[in-house]
Amino acid sequence: MRYEESKKYDKAIELNQYVVDNWPEAEHALFAQADLIKSYLALGDDPNAEAAVKKLLSEFSGNRYKPRAIHNTAWEYRKAGRYDKADQLYQYVVDNQSGNEDMMWVKTGIARLNIALGNDAAVEKTIDILITDFNDNPELATAIFILGEEYYNEAFNTKGDTNSPDARPEEYYRKALAVWERIVAELPQSESTDTAHAYYFSAVCYRKLGNQEKAVEYFQKVVDRWPEYRYAWSAQCLIGECYEKLQSSGKLSVSEAEPMIEQAYQVVIEKYPDCSLVGHACLKLGQPSFKKGRWSDAAYYFELFLQKSPDDPRGPGVLYDLGRTYEKMGELEQAEQVYRAFIEKAPPDDQRTKSIKERLKELGGQTK
Repeated sequence: MRYEESKKYDKAIELNQYVVDNWPEAEHALFAQADLIKSYLALGDDPNAEAAVKKLLSEFSGNRYKPRAIHNTAWEYRKAGRYDKADQLYQYVVDNQSGNEDMMWVKTGIARLNIALGNDAAVEKTIDILITDFNDNPELATAIFILGEEYYNEAFNTKGDTNSPDARPEEYYRKALAVWERIVAELPQSESTDTAHAYYFSAVCYRKLGNQEKAVEYFQKVVDRWPEYRYAWSAQCLIGECYEKLQSSGKLSVSEAEPMIEQAYQVVIEKYPDCSLVGHACLKLGQPSFKKGRWSDAAYYFELFLQKSPDDPRGPGVLYDLGRTYEKMGELEQAEQVYRAFIEKAPPDDQRTKSIKERLKELGGQTK
């Protein structure tokens, strides 16, 4: 395995073949055989890969992990763009190992293959089968989430290809959303982490498709039901951004939106003080406070930004605003200190540097 990871496929083949030859009845011999195929494919050695597949299918009949090994092999052929071969291998498992415990993942693999082939009707049919046949499987939400993720990833694959007629990221967001909504609607009590994923990434899709109201609903569901979820902090911050969009689009008035926006970002700071977006939340609260003349609030959030995000490239701009804030508050010595810190950190071509140096001369006279 280590040789395979290092792309030293000849050595990996030698060792895997040694396992298969010397311990053919051992459990690991099955996976050694599957890894032989993987290495042959990486080398472009189709004849030996095909011979290794035949051995995998014809032998190891007593090994209960055989469907998993064939599934893994099908996945390697799929990655290589050999969809016909991947389909043959998946179908072999369906025809010969129907009662195996790995069958849910085999059917999931078939659906992923159909996504790559653009066969959306077959994908939908497979999801129906998964929900009907594996409803008591605790990993069902995970299997279905993976299918939505395939569509979601396709949106990013097509995003930058403006010359392609198939470059339709919105279409893939809708397809991903349709899959994840099956989890929301049909597996509502599932406690799988992927149920939280389904809500979170559905909200992301709604946001990208312009439905900010639905995005807020789903992001809020995430932070309420799964406060310890790995992206709960992001969901909370995105609630604020959705409210900003609703305000800018006119769907919410300024008086309606502003308290919602402020509360959303305050929760980020209070509940997720160590997350990577806490600095962003500080600016979302500090800048409006400055514009409204709420100087003490602005100073608090600017200082907190500098504490939480010391290496953020926006730091010089925040120092500039913080210096002006202290001036407004009449705290001239602090303003002077902040302006000096600004000069140290600002890029050489920053147009504000000259005016700040002049201002420091004025402040020097006033603070002595």
